[in-house]
Amino acid sequence: MPKSINYMDVGLNHSLAIRGQVYDNHPLAPLTTWKIGGSAQVLAVPRDLDDLFEVFRQAQTYEWPLFFLGRGSNLLIADRGLPGITLHLAPTFKELKLEGDRLRVGAGVSLPRLAHYLAVQGVAGFEFLAGIPGTVGAAVRLNAGTGPGQEIGAHLRQVTLVTPRLQLVTLTAAELNLSYRHSRLLNFPHWLVVAAEFYLDETAPPEKIQARISELLRQRQAKSPVNSSNCGSVFKNPPGGRPAGWLIEQAGLKGLRYGDAQVSAHHANFIINLGNATAAQVKALIAHIQETVGKLFGVTLEREIVILPDDILAPALTPAIK
Repeated sequence: MPKSINYMDVGLNHSLAIRGQVYDNHPLAPLTTWKIGGSAQVLAVPRDLDDLFEVFRQAQTYEWPLFFLGRGSNLLIADRGLPGITLHLAPTFKELKLEGDRLRVGAGVSLPRLAHYLAVQGVAGFEFLAGIPGTVGAAVRLNAGTGPGQEIGAHLRQVTLVTPRLQLVTLTAAELNLSYRHSRLLNFPHWLVVAAEFYLDETAPPEKIQARISELLRQRQAKSPVNSSNCGSVFKNPPGGRPAGWLIEQAGLKGLRYGDAQVSAHHANFIINLGNATAAQVKALIAHIQETVGKLFGVTLEREIVILPDDILAPALTPAIK
């Protein structure tokens, strides 16, 4: 039976009814890798695609803001939290279906799980995903990766999305206009990836693939502050120039601290939460880094992370994107 909660006391004058779980005023910080942010006015965990369509439908009908949350990496949530509905997708859409040289993967599958699953199957080329803490859905949206030639888009065949018009749409990799840390989906923040299909064209003995994963994880641990609360790389590397981490380090900002938000002494393109960092402190640190690097090197550092709700200010389902 659908769970129905009334939100009159928190500004929503209707109830959200789905078969999955619905929580009122749910803390979001524990659901992110940065461990920062306020609460969701309503957190919804859809059970399946029907639930997902129902949340979209009700958000459209009542003009509720709608946000998407996977495993919470690459994301900074405001201290005041998120209004409206936050869809928590990581517990759902965990499909892994291997057919010949193609693999269909649910958007909620974690990238490390995908890498290890394919290693067992003797499928190579996906080892770099083992050290990235996000989900397939978020990775496709950002064309996540660890370096040139090691981006998820290099293996992508197509994606399945739910649009604000309540359509189930399939787009090919070519239609996504993939490039470094970019896809067409970044221009459509309310198009939700629910599944992706990949080409599998490289094989190797499973033990060789596992050894490669272990070596890549060792290298990542040596270069990155993996044992701290962080979101991954904060800034994109500027095109045709020095990496963002090098610029920040040369600007003398390694170790700079605003409250409990600190530029990592291990790798300057990471900001770590020392324990009680706030989103406001992180944002102030980001702004200071951008200003300092801009003045010293004439380079504008572009954020790789998403800040919510700042980056999606309008209601989720406005006439402009229906």
